[in-house]
Amino acid sequence: MSDAVLVAIITGGISLLGSVLTIISTSRKQQAEIDRKIAVIETKLEVMKGDIQSHNNYAQMFSENIPAIKQHMQDIDRRLDGIERRSA
Repeated sequence: MSDAVLVAIITGGISLLGSVLTIISTSRKQQAEIDRKIAVIETKLEVMKGDIQSHNNYAQMFSENIPAIKQHMQDIDRRLDGIERRSA
């Protein structure tokens, strides 16, 4: 084997090794970034779930109180009508 072929094989092998190491390193960095972003998204999702549950509890409480509020308003309207009739 001539010296030129041997140098080409060694150079090609080192170049291939450098490319493989770069690809592996880049892949690990990208996977770490993806994992970090997934963790952030999961945290935000949990916060949103809590907010939604709080909203649903408020909406349920409000809808349960509407009949009482309507009744109270009717009572107030009747009392105002009575006062208006007496003062007229």
